[in-house]
Amino acid sequence: MDLDFHAHFNSDDPELVKKFVANCEKNGCRAAMSGGLHYGGHDMVPNDKVIDFCKQYSDWLIPLVKVELWDTPPDLAALRRWRDMGAKGVKCIYPYYPYDHDLYMPLYEECEKLEMPMLFHTGNYRPNAEDMRARRPTLKNMDPLNLDRPARSFQKLKIVVAHLGTGFWRLQAAELIKMHANVYADLAGSGSWMGLSAEKLAELLHPWVLLCQDPQKHFAKLVFGSDCYVKLPEIQTDGKLHYEQILRKIGATQELRDAVMGGTVSSWLK
Repeated sequence: MDLDFHAHFNSDDPELVKKFVANCEKNGCRAAMSGGLHYGGHDMVPNDKVIDFCKQYSDWLIPLVKVELWDTPPDLAALRRWRDMGAKGVKCIYPYYPYDHDLYMPLYEECEKLEMPMLFHTGNYRPNAEDMRARRPTLKNMDPLNLDRPARSFQKLKIVVAHLGTGFWRLQAAELIKMHANVYADLAGSGSWMGLSAEKLAELLHPWVLLCQDPQKHFAKLVFGSDCYVKLPEIQTDGKLHYEQILRKIGATQELRDAVMGGTVSSWLK
């Protein structure tokens, strides 16, 4: 079964959740769901409620928790409580400081100890009303290079660079996942899986040296993430189609295809 590591719990309407799960079943794809508050201008379903919904549909939904990265230390006690409730990983987005700020390092250390992989939004983020209040350098704070320090400091922590940096930082994100053994990336969102050709992706992920090296080597650092929503389940269907097309075009083996489309992440989540 495939596994979508980048899905959003943006509605707690039971009927919409049921339709979302039905779409996962149709796609043969489990979904790692993140909700949480303070997404910069809007909120989603609170973490506790996400975990409860995922328990109801445990065959198809896997709970991640959104952890606040703002101007105070992250709540590690809350993280441990969510882990005890069944959360399997962590989503981070829209930080007050860059991802590599001292204030956030204890969170990464705790996630490494708890074996909770982390999904970080990188790159493009649309302006919103919160920007006018916070007045923060939003895009610079989510530059993928800010994940270099956490990756070096906590080398057993699994890190996923969401959106492969988008159009702003694709090269930086690609170089990062090639350099760090514990850093991976998804192509989530139409700005990535529809805006990035197989040819360009192959160019970004080609080994640095020796052209005779396995040209698919670094494709194993990709994981399937669609950026779908409970209110927009069809994004998962479209994202899966585009991933499959890219993998076919590069001539991916069945082993590589299965790893990218869920096998790698499944090994982290046990």
